[in-house]
Amino acid sequence: MLKKIEKLLCDLSTIQGLSGHEQAVAEYTRNKFKEIGLESTTDVIGNVYAGVKGKSNKLKVLLTAHMDQLGFVVRYITDKGFIKVDRVGGIPEKTLPSLRVLIKTENNEYVKGVIGNKSHHVTPPEEKYIVPKYTELFVDIGCNSREEVLALGINVGCPVTYRPYFEMMQNNRANGTSFDNRAALTALLILAEKFAKDPASCDVYFAGTVQEEYTIRGATLAARAVAPDIAICLDIATEGGTPGSEKTSHVELGGGATMSLYNFHGRGTLNGTIPHPSLVKLFKETAKENNVPLQRTTLFGGLTELAYMQLEGKGIAGIDMCIPCRYTHTQVEVVDLNDIESIVSLVEKAIRNINDDFSLER
Repeated sequence: MLKKIEKLLCDLSTIQGLSGHEQAVAEYTRNKFKEIGLESTTDVIGNVYAGVKGKSNKLKVLLTAHMDQLGFVVRYITDKGFIKVDRVGGIPEKTLPSLRVLIKTENNEYVKGVIGNKSHHVTPPEEKYIVPKYTELFVDIGCNSREEVLALGINVGCPVTYRPYFEMMQNNRANGTSFDNRAALTALLILAEKFAKDPASCDVYFAGTVQEEYTIRGATLAARAVAPDIAICLDIATEGGTPGSEKTSHVELGGGATMSLYNFHGRGTLNGTIPHPSLVKLFKETAKENNVPLQRTTLFGGLTELAYMQLEGKGIAGIDMCIPCRYTHTQVEVVDLNDIESIVSLVEKAIRNINDDFSLER
């Protein structure tokens, strides 16, 4: 299983797919659904769906994992060929200077670049510990003029992302780009294969969703299209085991699947998710019965697409199930492949415990 996870995660995390530009990731997802014998559909904003009918057909479960990644769009090109950008999603500004990036042109080609940084030798002491605003930064692709940049097919609005890469580390851990949320998309595709081979009692639908890092609302169309009784959102959880992160979370890399008990954005959009108690009970009991590890987390200052999905229709019972991740939203995210295997195992077992007698009453 770990080799399969490694291959899928490597493939997915090295595909560029900025919010609103997820087409290449969507194509990969559709092809994977086709390989396991599932028909898929793609809606007008890019969500990709597939489903497996259950043996009893009473309840309907929707599994989601967003396909997009954060990054930038081209905002302005200077006369000397430097590129200014606007950010898409929660980019951590302190990690940006000297970053390697990739620009997708209007010709569907890719151009490598770097985010320029003032040379160390000419940086005065009072600036050495100041984080520059992203509006002050620029991308250098080696061109000498605006005309040269335009001739490459780079113009205002072109997507820019961290330069994709993937590498394995010790103890079945990997680091790379866009593990948020390609690690969860990896789990979703493996779960789709498992239920395609052996359906559950309930209907199970799978959606690779779009624009989560941008407006978080792309998945609302998936919720409307499928109209599930239950939604399980697969995403990442911040890990609290590195120096400086102690006491921010009990979540540890390698500690297994993680259940979110509360998340709240708290800024701008006042939204979040407190999971349905029946689903909390389901995952706790399933983990205990099967001796599968289950970590718990809360998060103030963030949310997932479930926050909006749960309010669709007459309401959807929901829960966020997460994969521990270090250095979130940077270009060097780290996950443990064992945690992806763990979430696959737990989510599969929990869904198979959803039968006709399963109650969502409060």
